[in-house]
Amino acid sequence: MIKLLTNQPNKIRCHDKAFGMSSQQDGAPMKRLGTATASPTQPPSNRSTTVLLVIGGLLLIGLVYSVVVRDPPVSCPNELVGAWITAANGYENGMLVFTKTGVSFSVGFEHLDAQAMRRIDVSTEGPRTLYTIIYGDSRSDEQTLSFYYHTKDQTITFKHQAHLVWTRKSVES
Repeated sequence: MIKLLTNQPNKIRCHDKAFGMSSQQDGAPMKRLGTATASPTQPPSNRSTTVLLVIGGLLLIGLVYSVVVRDPPVSCPNELVGAWITAANGYENGMLVFTKTGVSFSVGFEHLDAQAMRRIDVSTEGPRTLYTIIYGDSRSDEQTLSFYYHTKDQTITFKHQAHLVWTRKSVES
């Protein structure tokens, strides 16, 4: 596109924007105009692109891993849900509390330690049921609690402390 840049009758000044050329006389060859150029922007380096792709890939792998390896939801059996107490010497103020998804240990009135249940293993041994509860905040912090539930008496005794008999105080609704 050529523009007329002056309205003087004897002088014609044209500018061709597409080619960056201009002329001041009719029929004279057009001269190339000097153009100001800015420094070209640097394209992102291959290294930074690679680093970003690796980080994105690792995040995606972590997300997939956390979904696939996640523990299935745990539900404590109704026969265990509630607060359990014992009259055994040294445990008078202690309490063991089971909820649908957690276990809490109370030693006295000031200390309560609540943990999420991660897995429950159940096996029947005659008139009693052996429960092994794996609990903790994470896989690296897992702990195990094994005890027998006596169906007839509705009591709990720890696997390695049969002298401690726990009875249910209340049932959670």
